[in-house]
Amino acid sequence: MQRYFDEYEQEKLGRRLRIFQVAVIAVFLLVLFRFWELQVLQGEKWKLIATENQFRKIRVFPSRGLILDRNGKILAGNKLGFNITVIPSDIDQKSVEQLAPILGMSPEALRQKIKQGQAWSRYVPSEIKENLSWEQVSRIEEHLRNFPGVDIELQPIRSYPGGELACHLLGYLGEISPDELKLPGFSKYQLGDFSGKAGVEKMMEPYLRGDSGYKYKVVDAKGRERGQEILPGLKLEPQPPVPGANVSLCIDRDLQELAQGMLQDKVGAIVMLSTRTGEVLTMASAPGFNPEVFVNPFHSEEWQQLMTDPAHPLYNRAIQGTYPTGSVFKLVLAMAGLEENFIAPETTVRCRGVFMLGKIPFKCWRKNGHGAVSFHRAVVESCDVYFYTLGNRLGIDRIARFANMLGLGLRTNIGLEPESPGLIPSTSWMEKLRKQRWNPGDTISASIGQGYVLLTPLQAAVLAMVIANEGELYRPLIVRMISEAGSGADKIFQPELIQKLSLKDKNWKLLKDAMTGVVNEPGGTAYWTARSDRVTIAGKTGTAQVIKAKIFEGISPEAIPEKYRDHAWFVAFAPAENPKVAISVLVEHGMHGSSSAAPLAKQMIEKYFELHPDQIPPKPAAAKPGAKPKH
Repeated sequence: MQRYFDEYEQEKLGRRLRIFQVAVIAVFLLVLFRFWELQVLQGEKWKLIATENQFRKIRVFPSRGLILDRNGKILAGNKLGFNITVIPSDIDQKSVEQLAPILGMSPEALRQKIKQGQAWSRYVPSEIKENLSWEQVSRIEEHLRNFPGVDIELQPIRSYPGGELACHLLGYLGEISPDELKLPGFSKYQLGDFSGKAGVEKMMEPYLRGDSGYKYKVVDAKGRERGQEILPGLKLEPQPPVPGANVSLCIDRDLQELAQGMLQDKVGAIVMLSTRTGEVLTMASAPGFNPEVFVNPFHSEEWQQLMTDPAHPLYNRAIQGTYPTGSVFKLVLAMAGLEENFIAPETTVRCRGVFMLGKIPFKCWRKNGHGAVSFHRAVVESCDVYFYTLGNRLGIDRIARFANMLGLGLRTNIGLEPESPGLIPSTSWMEKLRKQRWNPGDTISASIGQGYVLLTPLQAAVLAMVIANEGELYRPLIVRMISEAGSGADKIFQPELIQKLSLKDKNWKLLKDAMTGVVNEPGGTAYWTARSDRVTIAGKTGTAQVIKAKIFEGISPEAIPEKYRDHAWFVAFAPAENPKVAISVLVEHGMHGSSSAAPLAKQMIEKYFELHPDQIPPKPAAAKPGAKPKH
């Protein structure tokens, strides 16, 4: 019995051993097969993957496209700068503590930056700080092997050779925010990238930015660089970046420099347009700022000053500033009165220095009045009573209709943001937005560009352009051409005629002759300040009250606090015989358009024709002795 039991146990044990042997052999064969599969069937694949783990894919930033003036002069370019990047998964806390003071940051601020990068990707280099100083670069390079995941990259940095020149037009760059990265339009950006935040930089961002490339670096297990040799057989060729397209503007740098210089120590704006195309030849706003402040961390104090400056230097007064126009608005009433037959050239109004609306007096700027004035002299000498009378006859809605026809109270859609539409009031506007009925006294104020009437300097230049063109209104054009790298084809922007006003030719001539008289006839409000020996200028002065005059009645103008002084306006075109350019000049609190704004316009116009002498029409030949003058 015992023997039988022993034989049974031995047999049972033998079966278990055979099963175990089969299992061991099966596992061995499975492992052997897997080794064979990995080594033979997929050997090349895993060899490539294993080898690629030695490399770090590094983004190469493109050069941002240049912004040029109409003659190819650089307004915005690039310079090389050093930026520091961090791979969130590689850097340790010890490195953060040591790196932060070198970068001029607190450890907590640096950790926050790394955390933002980690939210994007733990394994992709994230830009931590731009435009490092040489001292910072040398200190980091000295200890770079002790900072795992940290690298210094050479990157193009935006530069503005002219400093404040055309700053509001060009705009500035700013760092992409985490919220912006979530938007569809920012799919090609990464944390730490910059994009246009204002002006042409924002308007032309899709063309200017370019496309990033890539390169590879050999690193060790801690992410430290070991070299840049690419092993044979690896498909890791670098991809060069594609630079952004160059954008050529309509701006003339020489004219822009003159405008900027004349506005130095002033607050205001100058806009010059080509009458034949609507091209913006000059757009200056003061005070200004240096756009490099926004891409250079060493200008942080200057950046803070810009944010808190009560003069608001970031404010583009040319397109955002809205101001009462003063007597410039009389041009609208003049055309409306002629066209609607409320006045004729010979219609006279007697100005005794005051216009009475019931018992309410509205004074003329000339205390003793102008006497009996017809249309031409009313414009030349800017008689308020004449236009009070005309405005009272026209009514505010008819005035508003003609103002809108001439491009006022509407955005020009120049492409820059934000642009103000200004304000041309009407009875419906008053009822809808202010929930009041229109007051007839407000029509009298609006007749000389006071009260609710507000325009931007760009709109005032458009008004001068439309009159110069006898009704042709072009959209203001900023960009002339886009030249994309390697495309071989330039995108050229053509002038856009918005409308051609079908008003009587004789009325355009009457208005243009009167504006010519403003500058070139004795008694004209700009005779002493805008008349030029080089070219015939036609224009209109404007002095716009900031506060009711009677508050400072009897006080000398110099004694009035500057913030309460009148704004000074002047709009013009030239040559009067065949206009080529139109201009508007605004000087905040300049007091008088004739003395503060008109001389600036004269210098701008003379500079333009100094640059383009072929556009000055020949002067008529002097009459021979004894010959009768032609009328």
